[in-house]
Amino acid sequence: MKKRNFIATHTFHSQQSKKQFFSFVKEIKTNSEWFEETDEIKNRFLKSLVSRDLIKEEGLENVNTSDYALMLQIFVGRGDFFFCHWMAVDEQSIIDRLSADGSDEFMITMATPVEFPKMNLDYLVPMIKRIK
Repeated sequence: MKKRNFIATHTFHSQQSKKQFFSFVKEIKTNSEWFEETDEIKNRFLKSLVSRDLIKEEGLENVNTSDYALMLQIFVGRGDFFFCHWMAVDEQSIIDRLSADGSDEFMITMATPVEFPKMNLDYLVPMIKRIK
């Protein structure tokens, strides 16, 4: 299956769920912590793919969840909603992935397919050259 780019808009269920979410994420200190996946979360997500007939139950230990839904970037402010950039096979895979880690307890998600994000290279290239 081919993955496509999606922008997911996440809206909190309530002010309480927003408060709980920010209480949880304030503990995340490094970039890699945003993208960690435990075996339990992986198995829940893979079972959702099995139930949708996207994969077979045999050989699940060899399946990479990132082949079906991968969050690339997260854009979190202090508002009532925030955005994420995903590569996924479809919107439901993103929703299932978030449900597997319990994020659906805090928010509802709508994922919209988009073309590859456009970048202002005139602005970015000089910054990249300074980093090198």
